[in-house]
Amino acid sequence: MIWPGNSEKRPVPAVILTIDLEDPTGVYAPSGRYVQMTERLLSMFDETQRRATFFVTGQAAAAAPEMIRKIAALRHEIAWHTRNHVPLTLETPQRFRQESRVDKDMLEQLCGQEVAGFRAPCFSLTPKTMWAVDVLGETGFRYSSSIMPTCFSLFGFPRAPSMPFLWPNGLAEFPLPVAGAGFLRIPYLGGVYLYSMPFFLVTRWLKKAASNECLWTYAHPFDFDAGAPFERFPGVPLWIGLAMWMLRSKAESKIRRLCAFGGAGTLKDFLDSGKIVKRFDCN
Repeated sequence: MIWPGNSEKRPVPAVILTIDLEDPTGVYAPSGRYVQMTERLLSMFDETQRRATFFVTGQAAAAAPEMIRKIAALRHEIAWHTRNHVPLTLETPQRFRQESRVDKDMLEQLCGQEVAGFRAPCFSLTPKTMWAVDVLGETGFRYSSSIMPTCFSLFGFPRAPSMPFLWPNGLAEFPLPVAGAGFLRIPYLGGVYLYSMPFFLVTRWLKKAASNECLWTYAHPFDFDAGAPFERFPGVPLWIGLAMWMLRSKAESKIRRLCAFGGAGTLKDFLDSGKIVKRFDCN
């Protein structure tokens, strides 16, 4: 018998895979290492029979359009990750509005499908950058995946819900999954948080997740480039860059273990399921 509140015997829920496709060097060579590592990810997803949501920068799409076409042809979702991977705190509403329109059209022309989603670099959608929500709605985006509902980050938004919700203009938001409560919320399903976390904790927290939670992980192509020498990336503090580089050897095994829990579709699939009803206004 499984007692109420006992998560140990619950099945581990499937996790949506999301990839932030950018070139951290800022070079965007058409055949750069970010392209090679994306090919490696596509092979892994084909092997594990998993689909993913790829948040693509405008620069990556312009530099390697055939890569975007291939990702879409393999039935993965294409979403937007800004033009130059600039945090919203360094953007202006005018520039963001113009670039969102141009890049959304470019991505839709390349992939032949609706580009419904957006992710802010560094999860930089915060109370100070709320203007972006209205711009995204005006531009035709239907969801965002741009909030870290915790105080663990420079761009944390601890007052935001941890469950999927709707902004006042109807834009859906999929917050970064966290475990715990209040200011003790811990990101555990993506990036350096996932790679450094003991996997038994990840499994335990997944089993305790609410049934209406949108569970997704995030990774970058360069996370899987374990053979690359250390390199300082523009705008990334040295200690963060070192941590990301040293944890690359953990990335593939952790993502493969999440893949083993089963398929979960894409973020757009979750959006189209109609499960999001709660609204949130940070004012």
